[in-house]
Amino acid sequence: MLAIKHIIYFLNKHALKGSSLVVLFLMFITVFDVVGRYFFNNPIPGTFELTRIALVTTVFISLGFTQLEKVNISITFLFSRLPLKVQKILDVSNSLLSVILFSLVFWQMLRYAARLAAAGQYTTVLRLPMHPWIYIAAAGTLLLCLALAWDLIEAIKRLTAREDVTNE
Repeated sequence: MLAIKHIIYFLNKHALKGSSLVVLFLMFITVFDVVGRYFFNNPIPGTFELTRIALVTTVFISLGFTQLEKVNISITFLFSRLPLKVQKILDVSNSLLSVILFSLVFWQMLRYAARLAAAGQYTTVLRLPMHPWIYIAAAGTLLLCLALAWDLIEAIKRLTAREDVTNE
């Protein structure tokens, strides 16, 4: 079981590194575009398209790592006041629902990318094919699904673990 966790962390950590490189690219292209626009009256063509592609790539590829590290915002105002057993049941339910929903998102992204590829959709200015970027976003969603599946396993372990009666 621990090997699975290490594989999920390894994949998501390397995806995050790739996402960081995309942010670096986004920073440079934006700076060069602004400098070119204001000082030389010659902006970089397609910067808007590249920015959109970079943002989609960055967001989706980093989702799994943020889930693993629990850096997403969560509001536990009511949840923390529930009995421990109810909290554990809700954790399992939430994790299961998340795995199901994001698995559906992954599947739909694959279908959408295939439709874009079949239709030959390209960006307007740079004429870049759109489907590879949707496949990258789908890969990021798959990594998120793996992280959510790990959370589900952990939530089930916590729910089924025997606890000392004095702790509750």
